[in-house]
Amino acid sequence: MSSTNQSFEYKRAESHFLMASTKEEKLAALEEMIKTAPKHKSSEKMLANLKTRYTKLKKESEKEKARKKGRSAGVRKEGDAQVTIFGFTKSGKSQLLAALTDAKAKISEIPFTTLAPEIGALNLDGITVQLVELPSRVEDKEILGIARSSDLIIVLITSLNELIKLADALKKGNITTKRIFVLNKIDSISTEEIDRLKAVSNLIKISAKSGMRLDELKQKIFEQINLIRIYTKEPGKKPSERPMIVKKNAIVKDLAEKIRHRLYERFLKAKIWGKSAKFPSQTVGLEHRLEDRDIVELYLK
Repeated sequence: MSSTNQSFEYKRAESHFLMASTKEEKLAALEEMIKTAPKHKSSEKMLANLKTRYTKLKKESEKEKARKKGRSAGVRKEGDAQVTIFGFTKSGKSQLLAALTDAKAKISEIPFTTLAPEIGALNLDGITVQLVELPSRVEDKEILGIARSSDLIIVLITSLNELIKLADALKKGNITTKRIFVLNKIDSISTEEIDRLKAVSNLIKISAKSGMRLDELKQKIFEQINLIRIYTKEPGKKPSERPMIVKKNAIVKDLAEKIRHRLYERFLKAKIWGKSAKFPSQTVGLEHRLEDRDIVELYLK
């Protein structure tokens, strides 16, 4: 970046640029260099190069900030599946999160109590579901982004009007994630409102506050996340207490891969107990399709 007739101010700014360790520091130094650069015909090319470098670095810095912002707004997936609770303020999202998980969510009649995603863990008899309560900003791109990346959305409502608005928000956000519609506060909603929702198929009616029909909701979540529990067993020993979690319709090969990468290459045979077995201790191969709560005994070469 050297040039003739450079001022002391320019040389100092150039020194700051060379010693800068962050993009922000480099941008500040470049800005000062452009400001103090010689302004004559022989320095035009140098000045143009400085401006090009500044523009390129500025774009890189803005992209980096956008990526960081996106990560902070998101929720890192944990557990076997992630399920989001999507709904308006005062629909009982915090109450539902607290009723289903170990989360100590803020429960209040004051609108917009939840300002950031709240997280809890729901245990479905061996399957760990990360349950995320989303803030009520249902058209916010960041909130919709979290819903989009989840495995299942619980659309929580207290009226038909809410259902229509929430479904519209998901449609406008181009969200195609699997969802279930849940009517909360069933013990306090008017019969007229319930009648208006009769046309909604597969609507689950609950009360998060009293616990009414929460088992039905848990079962529906289990069905929709498409995971199954498989218990492994060593010859002559009892089955494992904790199951391996695999996708629905998984085969023995998938289970072996889940236990250890490329373990199926050492596979000799497997014995099966459970729904998928024609009889207890049936010998099967790698392509045998598993069912929930099967017990599998692997034999290796």
